[in-house]
Amino acid sequence: MKKNQDKKFEESYFKGWYKNAVGNFNKKDLELSINWFYAWLEKLNQYIPIEKGRGRKILEVGCSIGAVSHMLSKRGFDVWATDISKYAVDKAKKLTPKAHFEVVDIQEKFKLKEKFDLVISFEVVEHLKNPTLGIENMYAVMKKGGKMVLSTPYPHKWNYNDPTHINLKTPDEWIRIMSEVGLTKVECHKFTLLPFFYRYNKKFQIILPFHMAIPYLNSPIFFIGTK
Repeated sequence: MKKNQDKKFEESYFKGWYKNAVGNFNKKDLELSINWFYAWLEKLNQYIPIEKGRGRKILEVGCSIGAVSHMLSKRGFDVWATDISKYAVDKAKKLTPKAHFEVVDIQEKFKLKEKFDLVISFEVVEHLKNPTLGIENMYAVMKKGGKMVLSTPYPHKWNYNDPTHINLKTPDEWIRIMSEVGLTKVECHKFTLLPFFYRYNKKFQIILPFHMAIPYLNSPIFFIGTK
């Protein structure tokens, strides 16, 4: 039964809906995804120093094509990355061989024995049937004093256009869940990306330090907590 569910997920999402966003998971698609997420890491660096890894161990949950893992690996982080999709993980392994990639459902217990200084999960928790369990599992593999970074869209009506957005929540709800799991000093940071020019150069993506509730603009929210 589970194999049939996994196959259905692969075909309907990573080979169907999500392919429209990522493409064929080739080198060109990776470069385009790097251009997109470059601004995200620039924004995150305002709150957590991630310009240089210095051997720190990092876990990316929901890595997809592996753009964030690719960039952090080049910065010297010891990068581990997971995705629920075997299709995505198989492609990401070939594109970023220096990182460790594993097929993992974050709603199931991690089999990884490593502990991480930083856990990042961009645009994942809104896809989970049980996001609290997913956050608990991420929390379990963090080092004491480690940081967790989640990003997720605000529950505007147009963000429900993605049929896999099954758990959109308000910022207060995410802060409550993260706090109940055990994270402390939970911060919420809103910003908006003008996603028009990143295809030409990664530095052309304009970041506005506030939330704009306008369709077709990307306005994610960062949540950062400490173990």
